[in-house]
Amino acid sequence: MIRLQALILSLTCFVFLLSPIFGYGQERCGIVEYERLRHSKISGLETQDQFEQWMQKRIGDNKLRTHQIGRVEANTYTIPVVVHVIHNGEAIGAGTNIPDDQIISQIQVINDDYKRLNADKTNTPAEFQPVAGSIDLQFVLAKQDPEGLATNGITRTLGTKTSWTINDNTEFKALSYWPAENYLNIWVINLSGSIIGYAQLPVSTQLPGLEDSSNDRLTDGVIVDYQTFGSTAGGNFNLETAFNKGRTATHEIGHFLGLRHIWGDGSSCNTDYVDDTPPQSASTSSSVICPSNPQTSCSGHKMFQNYMDYTADACMNIFTQGQIGRMVVVLQSSPRRTSLLTSPGASDPVVVSIDLGIRQIITPQSSLCSSPVTPQIEVKNYGSTSVTSTQIQLLVNGNIVETKTFSSLTLANLQSTTLAFSPLNFTSSSTQQVSFQIILTNGTTDGKSSNNSASVQVTVPSKIPLPVIEAFSTVPSGWQILNPDGDITWANVLSPDNSTSMYMNFNNYQNEGTLDWLITPSFSLSIPSNSQLKFDVAYAQFPGESGDVLQVYALPGCNTDLSQGILLYEKSGAALATTTSTSSNFKPTSDAQWRRSEVVSLGGLASSSNWQLAFVAKNGYGNNLYIDNAIISDGVTNDIALSSIVSPGLVHCQSNPVIQFNAKNFSTAPITGFQVQRTLNSGTVVTQSFSGISLAVGEEKTFSLNAVALNKGVNQITLNIINPNGFTDSSPSNNTITFNSYVDLSVDRTPLRMTFDNAVEIPWILATPFNAQAWISTNTNKNQSVSYKAFTNTVVGEESWLVSPILDLSRYGNQSLLFDVSYAQKVPADDRLKILASSDCGLTYPTVLMDRAGSEFSVTNSSSSWTPTSNNDWKREYADLLGIAGKTNVRLAFVVTNQHGNNIYLDNIEIFAGQDSQPPVTSLPYQFYYSSRNSSSDLAVTFNLPQRTDVRLQIFSIMGQIVADNLLTETLNQTYYFDLSGQSAGLYIFRVQINDQISSTKVYIGH
Repeated sequence: MIRLQALILSLTCFVFLLSPIFGYGQERCGIVEYERLRHSKISGLETQDQFEQWMQKRIGDNKLRTHQIGRVEANTYTIPVVVHVIHNGEAIGAGTNIPDDQIISQIQVINDDYKRLNADKTNTPAEFQPVAGSIDLQFVLAKQDPEGLATNGITRTLGTKTSWTINDNTEFKALSYWPAENYLNIWVINLSGSIIGYAQLPVSTQLPGLEDSSNDRLTDGVIVDYQTFGSTAGGNFNLETAFNKGRTATHEIGHFLGLRHIWGDGSSCNTDYVDDTPPQSASTSSSVICPSNPQTSCSGHKMFQNYMDYTADACMNIFTQGQIGRMVVVLQSSPRRTSLLTSPGASDPVVVSIDLGIRQIITPQSSLCSSPVTPQIEVKNYGSTSVTSTQIQLLVNGNIVETKTFSSLTLANLQSTTLAFSPLNFTSSSTQQVSFQIILTNGTTDGKSSNNSASVQVTVPSKIPLPVIEAFSTVPSGWQILNPDGDITWANVLSPDNSTSMYMNFNNYQNEGTLDWLITPSFSLSIPSNSQLKFDVAYAQFPGESGDVLQVYALPGCNTDLSQGILLYEKSGAALATTTSTSSNFKPTSDAQWRRSEVVSLGGLASSSNWQLAFVAKNGYGNNLYIDNAIISDGVTNDIALSSIVSPGLVHCQSNPVIQFNAKNFSTAPITGFQVQRTLNSGTVVTQSFSGISLAVGEEKTFSLNAVALNKGVNQITLNIINPNGFTDSSPSNNTITFNSYVDLSVDRTPLRMTFDNAVEIPWILATPFNAQAWISTNTNKNQSVSYKAFTNTVVGEESWLVSPILDLSRYGNQSLLFDVSYAQKVPADDRLKILASSDCGLTYPTVLMDRAGSEFSVTNSSSSWTPTSNNDWKREYADLLGIAGKTNVRLAFVVTNQHGNNIYLDNIEIFAGQDSQPPVTSLPYQFYYSSRNSSSDLAVTFNLPQRTDVRLQIFSIMGQIVADNLLTETLNQTYYFDLSGQSAGLYIFRVQINDQISSTKVYIGH
């Protein structure tokens, strides 16, 4: 067995090593990052690519034909490049602060590669030479910056982190950015992990594969790791050996201009939408040594020399004519690619005599609360002649509201000053365009018009009184949604649990690191120390992901700059999660999947009339996030909630249990005491006080009541929590829970079979926590089964339990649970089935053996009420009992959560000895056979008896000698194995006695 396990592990690693490494250009050892970032989560969609910020949605071969592109034009295309070096404080030329010469060597490489002037083009195999393409594309380091001033096209910025990941995408790009309409931004950073480059694809409605590219101008560009940017042909630079010829930038700029990976980012010979690149099933990786040529894939030779594959730099040497044609279409049609070709950044700055420009708008900003506001701008003299006067127009929504002449200026070349206009009044809940236009400079027409205008869209949020109580039945009026990348953002949704909420569809959102804001109207705080925010949250992690983040910021003066805000709340990953992780598109199906409520103190905020709160969602391409029931209160509140019952569980064995419950503080101050009223079976109210406790604001703790005497069978208990800190509770709606508690002392043991057909079987309990609809016994093609009638139950989120007696699992080590289930999903409703386990006879059920949506075990879809009529309407399901193996006080609970979907049926629940998802079965009372599960000399016997019975098994030689005599106690459905390798070959007689029935079987044993 040890050898077998080792072999399986070796093969698993081999499979992963052969797996295609998608999405990021070359990688050092991309499998780790590939597994973290690339997962197919959407049924029916192609493989997704977070790093490239787009999603391939078209299934099938919708290729861009070379003849559709036409001949590649002989135009010269010039693109200005700005290289942003984000360093760690080193001197120029050291570490991450790479030298200018290294950057210049990279510009030379991309110019040669795109023009096919690369010296290693001679290494292109002869069969690919006819399709080799070139484009007269000239990359130049920018000659003038966004202000029109001379530059070398290189910026150097001290980073706020020593290394970066994709989740930091917006953060490091915000440190240094030039307008993407006029510059190809290349950020050179220390990329942690296996990734050494990625890019944002262009927006295109013409080219397949680019329909869903990000439209975020603030993140548009290329990212390359500092140790793979540049070429050792230009100097002795500190570059990784496999990536020291500058082809990482060539590859990523190919993405920037619309190229997909040559293997189509998938399997089964996917298309890259270019005809003259031969199909291949996966990427081609290599070390410094290039693969031998030819390499065969998809019934042809791989073009692993293509810049859009994953081989080492020395192996790359070709773009095809079809790829060049695709890039030409992008350059001619994609908005921020076409504008690069006419950018002033590629030209030397021209200094004119009279040139006053608007450098920035100081006020108003994009969001403001106070009105009136004094408009102010910063102007700068870019000309060679001193500026003494200017005339500037102020416009609102295109209408001139003021024309003002500023005289007595004394601005020498490159000097600046601030100019102010008459105050403007803005209407609450409005959005207006404010523009400035220079009309005259020094009494004449300004010498350069390109910097004479500036505008800002000003949003004035609405103002609301406190308290704010928002249930999100729709997108609330007066709330703002900021969506910087123009992609997925906050939306209103109706969930399967019938709750409406605001949610972020992180499951489908590949633009990692992007922030989306949901902002409240403005409000005033009179007593901040007594103020707080409450809200409900629901979130499930995608397995292995932890990058999604929810933050709450307080924004003073309606300033939407987060750097000016105050971070009040931040959770991500497991801390944010409210339920178990799932690879499905998460939608909350019950109240149990919500955390109610999160409490955020506003006590640190100053008294002010202009605060806003922003729910900021940071995308980690994980799973969906929901928020609901936002409440902003101003003043003292006394609110304690009875949030859940910890124990006893629904069905248990304790006649005098201690009731444990969770209480949560929703007050504006710590809680030091409270009371609980307990009512049992509509009897006398018993009050218990808790004092001297410490329950901080927003904190939840477990408390215990005195033991209570319960009746055998079902008991109804009501708990009511009251008087936090001795005051009347300000929100009593969350104070009371009424629940059922079943005392059951019945016991059973394994092996076990439950068919629900006769009274001989020890009964299981059909129980509900809160008097909801229960499992029932019903007729099916399997005689009697148990069923939950979700089809007619409109109360979404209700639970019903099917609970076993107390089980003794100590007889065997590993055991397996198998059962038959029948379900037909009524799309889109998706009822859920869990199996919980208790090892304290039911006081708690902490172990989850299974948790699956009905769509995962559905046999079909049906809009009609479902009833199984044949064996084909059932599935056999398995659950591993390893976590509770060997224990004596075990209970199992089959728990259904209603989604008003379709009926669920259970039958033939069995526990087998051994850990096996497919134990052998027989329709006979017993059957002998040779087992392939062990060595060829092993003989097996499988029993299938109607109830547990002692079985005597004897083995005789043909001469009548007893070889073995075994009493197999309490046999039901077990399989026994016999190692007869020590016996002589020959005929043997196996004699089986079951009760008073004796039968014999002849078995020939050979070696």
